[in-house]
Amino acid sequence: MAELLNDIEWSEPTLSIVHDLEWESEVKADIGRVMDVHMRTSNSKWLRKTILKWPRYEAQEFPRKLADICILVAAQENACRYCYGVARSWMRLWGYSKKMINNIERSVQMAEMDEKERAFIRFCRNLSRSNPTPPKKDRDELIRLGYSELAVSEMAFLIVNQCFVNRVSTFLAVPPMDDLERLPNSFLGRLLRPLIGWKLRKMGWTENRPLEGDPDSFPGVVQKLLGLPAARAMNDTLEGALNSDALSRKLKVLMFAVVANSLDCEFCKEETHSMALECGFTEEEFKTALNTLSSVHLNTKEEKILSWTRETIHFQNGPMQSRVKELAQEVGEPMMLEAIGIASLANSTVRLAVLLG
Repeated sequence: MAELLNDIEWSEPTLSIVHDLEWESEVKADIGRVMDVHMRTSNSKWLRKTILKWPRYEAQEFPRKLADICILVAAQENACRYCYGVARSWMRLWGYSKKMINNIERSVQMAEMDEKERAFIRFCRNLSRSNPTPPKKDRDELIRLGYSELAVSEMAFLIVNQCFVNRVSTFLAVPPMDDLERLPNSFLGRLLRPLIGWKLRKMGWTENRPLEGDPDSFPGVVQKLLGLPAARAMNDTLEGALNSDALSRKLKVLMFAVVANSLDCEFCKEETHSMALECGFTEEEFKTALNTLSSVHLNTKEEKILSWTRETIHFQNGPMQSRVKELAQEVGEPMMLEAIGIASLANSTVRLAVLLG
């Protein structure tokens, strides 16, 4: 069984807070409060925007109840102490009972849920866990039970969306929001729960702009989301990450390739192979880089990051958070922050591609 909230190992933050007053004003105008995670990611423009928007993505094709459960289950399966505490508190403030939340956490079969809802929770757990690879049979089961293919694609996006946020938060060791976690049990929280829950719902976000033109990066992934707000959200994040100059494009392509090879995603292996050749790798250089996690195209710091990327596929919190601290001292915090974002996005993109491909 996945770990419960208070059993999760969690260290002190691995990277520093960086204040950007313009960014903090933008965050406050959007959601009314600047949180720790927004300041720890402020040095990366694409990452900070994704961290601000993706956790608030509102599903269009399946019930809100399942989307709420997804946030909790993904955080628990990924053992993200920060996100797990937030998700549990949100659910309480949205009106879910302690008993229901406890049953979900302990994988207890609930009589009040129908077969379709229980199948969704299994799907969410297995895709969040992704060990060894995402479960296509679970996807097919949801379609058999009556969910549309578009709904299942959006479910998959929401799950890997949450897994992205979980990884970033875990690698940064974002401090738990103690005030939020105490709120549901407080007198004020109980008294004002409907109002607080309503205000939390008002923070929801949906990408209203349609995707224009053909996606440039990982089109086989983005195109599976066409017809959903998720298509534009996924495309913009991929483009922002791959076009950022905080890390070299060659390193980023290799980071995606390492995850694709480890999870044996045929589409992403072909895509990253083509991207590497476009970047100037020869066939032999690309093959050598994947086998040795080193390359003539990378400097020493970049090779350290590439080697670390493989560790991000399956990890334990304590050792990973210690590793991030050590590596940040060697490569610098700005470079480490970008590496955290790219590795987390690669893990989410490849898992989505395996499932929907």
